[in-house]
Amino acid sequence: MKNKKQSRVKIVLPVLFTFGASLLFFQTDGQADSSQAAATSTQVVATTDANTQNNNSQSLNVSTSQNQSVASAQAYTQSAVAASQNTNNSNNDGAVSLNNSAVQAAANKPVVSTTPWYSTGQYNVSAEPVNGTGSGAVSLNTAGLTVAQKAFLDSIHDGAISTWKQYGVLPSLTAAQAIIESGWGQSSLASQYHNLFGIKGSYNGHSVTLPTREVYGGQSVIINDAFRAYDNNSQSVQDHGYFLVANSRYHNLLWKTNYRDVTYLIRADGYATDPSYTTTLNSVIERYGLTAWDQEAFDVNTGYIDDLSVRGNQLHIAGWHAANSYNSNMHHFIILLDGNGHELYRTEVAGVYRQDVQNLYSNADIAGWGGFDITIPYTNNFAGQNIQVVSRYTYDGNGEINGGKDLYFNPVSLNANAGYLDNMSLDAKTGNLNISGWHAADASLSKNYHYIIIYDGSKQIELGRYLVENSTRNDVANAYPGIYNAAESGFSLKLKFNQALAGDQIQIISRYSGSQDGNSDYVDYWFAPKTFTANNAYLDNYSIQGNSLNVSGWHAADQSVGKKYHYVIVYDATKHQEISRRLVPSSSRGDVERAYSNVYGSGNSGFSVNIPLTSAMTNGDQIQIISRYSDSQNGEGNYVDYWFAPKTFTANKAFLDNFAIKGQQVQIAGWHATDQSVGKPYHYIILFDATTGREVKRQLVQAVVRPDVAKVNGDVYNAGQSGFNLTMTVDPSLSGHNLQVISRYSDSKSGEGHYIDYWFAPLNVTIK
Repeated sequence: MKNKKQSRVKIVLPVLFTFGASLLFFQTDGQADSSQAAATSTQVVATTDANTQNNNSQSLNVSTSQNQSVASAQAYTQSAVAASQNTNNSNNDGAVSLNNSAVQAAANKPVVSTTPWYSTGQYNVSAEPVNGTGSGAVSLNTAGLTVAQKAFLDSIHDGAISTWKQYGVLPSLTAAQAIIESGWGQSSLASQYHNLFGIKGSYNGHSVTLPTREVYGGQSVIINDAFRAYDNNSQSVQDHGYFLVANSRYHNLLWKTNYRDVTYLIRADGYATDPSYTTTLNSVIERYGLTAWDQEAFDVNTGYIDDLSVRGNQLHIAGWHAANSYNSNMHHFIILLDGNGHELYRTEVAGVYRQDVQNLYSNADIAGWGGFDITIPYTNNFAGQNIQVVSRYTYDGNGEINGGKDLYFNPVSLNANAGYLDNMSLDAKTGNLNISGWHAADASLSKNYHYIIIYDGSKQIELGRYLVENSTRNDVANAYPGIYNAAESGFSLKLKFNQALAGDQIQIISRYSGSQDGNSDYVDYWFAPKTFTANNAYLDNYSIQGNSLNVSGWHAADQSVGKKYHYVIVYDATKHQEISRRLVPSSSRGDVERAYSNVYGSGNSGFSVNIPLTSAMTNGDQIQIISRYSDSQNGEGNYVDYWFAPKTFTANKAFLDNFAIKGQQVQIAGWHATDQSVGKPYHYIILFDATTGREVKRQLVQAVVRPDVAKVNGDVYNAGQSGFNLTMTVDPSLSGHNLQVISRYSDSKSGEGHYIDYWFAPLNVTIK
């Protein structure tokens, strides 16, 4: 089997690919996403609410403006680029603005993609050989072998090759001994204890005592002896090689390449007492062609590229090349080819000693001194190329082929392109979008103009581009030393937040360009899109206060930018219709700003309004509050909503303070407060005969002020005016009946029409 060295791969998410000449024509396939509506309206509905239990939104029956005119893909011209770079900043904090013409073009353009593309991938700085030899399976003579016997050979193949490279034990000897000693792995010692070679003693303290046949003085005898016990066959093969190295009497057979010499020496050194042991080994080696494993181990021409990357302004190339076709009169050249096989560079290299390689390929003519580590100037000839390294041993002083061997390695791309956004968030105090991060790219060589491009990924249109100064990023250089300009890859930008940035998927593109306008000779890094749709709110109070519905809280939303009209809407969620709306002033909320510092408008998100109660609000339907920011004075146009959880105003509370009979007079006193008494000015006290099921009489009463009730039930309509106190004359015939008091608020002078009742518990009366 081929001896593989673990390749080193640096994973970078995301990694950019360079696109066509025009950013404006960038297209990508997208999947349908129901969460993205076409650009026919900017209505947004949110229902999450920290102080509610039911979060159900309804479609508000209001009109929205529709504009589906398609903007020209070439709306963002070079003049617009210049305009975006020379913007006024009234805040004087260094923030720049989006280009107005690009913003208008985006507003008129429908959604193109719901899944904008962004850079993902990896880059590699190491490579394995293409034409390396010295490992890999070689055909044996397996004719007539059973499936189990073939499997046994497969199980010891890698170990046999490895013990040659590590200890100098000929692979054919290892294989033949394993076959003979273990009976193709079927002996009890091999099948149960994985001891393939009959090595006696213990292994890591493990052994087993078994009978064994030995020959002494020409006589065959059976004795009991301790044998090593292993966990698996691999341990046995490894220990066999170590056993021969650790016992000096076998050193004469190590690193010998003729199997007949080796099989003779191992018998002569006393490994086995059977005089025919050498003959048996030779027979097995020859019958099954086990010398194929020897040739596999001998033919060494392999290596590895440990690093091919850009270090500062230098191209670093390090690796090794071990080979048998070498002598000390040869030259060692490193040749660099491009992706089409054209030579870019060659140089003779001095050997850099590699003990790790020497340990692994000690049988090769050159191994440890086959290491190389060079740096050459990084130029445009290399930038962005797929570089293939060729290591050549040759007698020719100019590096042409003359003896020795070439070793080709897999190409390594010098198109490393990595980046990271440290920050892309809103500052609630300044209204700026703060952008910072880094971008390092091999292909940025000689591209001296660094642009940050603001791109609407949903509509696939550029909104602005800004020339930035690179900043020092030692952390990036430490983490990615193999990428050009990593140490000077930082950038930052302050951008005034604009309504064009709210709702769509906004992407930051970092571009290094060789042209001043950034439109040609460039390498881009597309960061993952971000959608500014934060929409947070909370109702501090939503209750009846006197004759009004008090609504207070806060609402902060990214998409409120450019929407200066703040409405509070009362909505009947049962009937799906609006009841009332009020334009409210926004108030300062420092607490909200501290908690939601990255949400637009959070510092001025407060509202409080008293809306006169109507019967439509207290008719038992679910009443919902909607906070709306709109760009239209009437609250329509383009808007963003927050739907708070609905609430039903059906409080109906009462208490009978007094019910006394004095002769034929009934004195009744108490209070009755109910939300549903709104619009019902007639308050009746009805005396009801619960025994016969008929009304006895009713009396219209005047409200009595009850501050005690208002104090306890201040959130119930009319609590402060809920008292009643009256006297009724009753017929003595009702004595012994259960009389019930009913308090009724009605919109009819007769006490009928629409009304709300409270039935007190019936009382048995005695009338004298």
